[in-house]
Amino acid sequence: MPGPMQLMTYRGVWYVVKMSTHENNRAGLKPLLDDLYKKYSLSFLETDPVYFPHQYKDPLDIEIAGLISSALAYGKVDLFKPKIAFILGVMGKSPSAYISTFDPAREKRFNSFVYRFNRGADIVHLLSVIRLIIIDSGSIKGFFLKGYMSDDPDIERALSSFVDRVLEMDCIEAFTDGRLSDGFRHLFPAPGKGGCKRLNMYLRWMVRKDSIDFGLWNEIPASKLIMPIDTHVARLSRYLGLSKRKSVDWKMAKEVTESLKILDPKDPVKYDFALSRLGILNECPAKRDESKCRKCGIRGVCVRP
Repeated sequence: MPGPMQLMTYRGVWYVVKMSTHENNRAGLKPLLDDLYKKYSLSFLETDPVYFPHQYKDPLDIEIAGLISSALAYGKVDLFKPKIAFILGVMGKSPSAYISTFDPAREKRFNSFVYRFNRGADIVHLLSVIRLIIIDSGSIKGFFLKGYMSDDPDIERALSSFVDRVLEMDCIEAFTDGRLSDGFRHLFPAPGKGGCKRLNMYLRWMVRKDSIDFGLWNEIPASKLIMPIDTHVARLSRYLGLSKRKSVDWKMAKEVTESLKILDPKDPVKYDFALSRLGILNECPAKRDESKCRKCGIRGVCVRP
């Protein structure tokens, strides 16, 4: 029996061309991902850190809550969510109003804060940086855009500039021993030294516009975003033939993004939230589960061994 076929045209003449297995999988991938995109929508908001900025209406409050929420979104969701909730609870109804009067020398409520790599001093430092960003540029968007150029092929150079300028900020009053802590550096990883998942996720929230993402930074096209890559998305990307890389790093993030641009050149990271749900909700577990595989939404194109 002949393999899958597709119609192609050249100089006005139509040809029937046999497709490779990989091409056939790619051709069938978009409708399945579109179905997942529709399924995992606003009703799944509470399973993701983007839930927190959705509690605010003012754009500056959304920016601030979003940066804090994405920065702490590592590890298991049920572990980092209470930590984010605590920080935002201290900040009250308006994060921007809190930041406008923030005094790191007087704020003692984070002294006992502990979450994996981070301590209370890192949170005070983060809030000090946000305060300086707003003093400098009026908003996080304004500060980010100072490193962005419209002819950049993607967001990498602007993100590197953002991270470099944050790490260079003079927040000596927030330091515990006069230097940047490893915990604070963990909140602002540089592109090229890892997948930079949390910052790419924050940019997705700010740039894209749908029921999940806010679209506040419309100066940046969604086509320039880089796919947020964590262990879940990395594993699923390999199953879907979007990447063959084993390392969860910046190169993988860009490779997956380029693969997704074939499906949607204008909005390649639109599927991030949906793919993340498959992993976070354990619908596609790391250990193969045949009962879940039979019901999986990507079963038709999955090449999981």
